[in-house]
Amino acid sequence: MCIARVGRVLGASGGRATVEFFDGRSLESVDVSMIGAKKGAFVEVFGNLALSELTAADARSRKKAWREVQKAVVVARAEAIRR
Repeated sequence: MCIARVGRVLGASGGRATVEFFDGRSLESVDVSMIGAKKGAFVEVFGNLALSELTAADARSRKKAWREVQKAVVVARAEAIRR
């Protein structure tokens, strides 16, 4: 399964950017040259390539969905431990 992550550009220069994701992790040297993302933009990243720029509303929606997935993972792990 392949998953594109969403994050915010912390800084960009020369077609490369540092992106901080919803889990607090950041990735340096993301290639944003295809979409031209600037500091503060929300981007969808697969590997080290920014695929698209998102609106703030779409990014908030995806962040909410990501948190729901994380809650489900915690519940599933807790149930597995109880077995």
